[in-house]
Amino acid sequence: MSQKTAARIAVRDSLIYMVTVNRQFRDQVYDDKLLPVWVMKSPDEDKDDRALAAETSTKLIYSDQQNKQETARLPGIVGISKETLQTGVKLNEARENFKQAMSEFRKLYGDSIEAIEETSDEIREKMLGGLQFSHIHFVQSYRQLKLFETPPRRVGFSWAAHHSGSVKLSANEAIDHLRKKYLASSAIHKDIQILEQMPASETVIIKRILSPHLRANLTWAKDIELLRKADKDLRKRYPGQINTPLPVFVQLEKGQPLPEFNKIRAFDPSAKQERLPRSDTRLVKISENPHSRIYKYA
Repeated sequence: MSQKTAARIAVRDSLIYMVTVNRQFRDQVYDDKLLPVWVMKSPDEDKDDRALAAETSTKLIYSDQQNKQETARLPGIVGISKETLQTGVKLNEARENFKQAMSEFRKLYGDSIEAIEETSDEIREKMLGGLQFSHIHFVQSYRQLKLFETPPRRVGFSWAAHHSGSVKLSANEAIDHLRKKYLASSAIHKDIQILEQMPASETVIIKRILSPHLRANLTWAKDIELLRKADKDLRKRYPGQINTPLPVFVQLEKGQPLPEFNKIRAFDPSAKQERLPRSDTRLVKISENPHSRIYKYA
């Protein structure tokens, strides 16, 4: 058996298992109807909070009108049973195994844009098409659910709205960075073409503006707070802050309320406080393409 055949089988088997556990988790979340739930949904949404949480957190394929660069989001807090939490742990493991199988499969093709495009076509049309998963959203399929056996005392939601990531590289290094770190697209291809025409040692900045995202500060019971300060492993188990594109799932008993939390509203760009640009580090785009990510110092 060739390496590619073995890798292809690993992708298929890990996907089939993940889909099975994913469906089981969705059904169990829906069935925990006696436990409390809150999600941040639009006023015109007619689905109840629990059904929406179950559907969104297990959505593996693109919606008909979904932007290909965006992921399904639904912040909130969902009470679940012990059995559902255990299934959620299995689902996180299954998602990680599928992600690893995909990574190993892609490595066999290389990391150039052409190779990535070839791999994507191979996966979507030949492999996943037969399983009726040709429209799979890989990022949504890889996402790890936030599961807590012990509920935090409080969940404080807030918007992180003005963050950006940037890295300073030579033009030659930037080409390699774009090929390895970004999905193939026409914008990335055009940026690489521009970089290839520049002196290899010229300094450029690759800047990525992060869209507004929701995070939550978690406050734990006093005894946990004291222990986690001195134990690195406990800080992972009981984190102080997490990103929350999907609901936080907490194990509850019947009659037990949700942790204290703030019902945050949808992001309001008019409420964002703009930062003053630093005159000594102002960046300008190298390309006129509005989707370009490459800059240089003014």
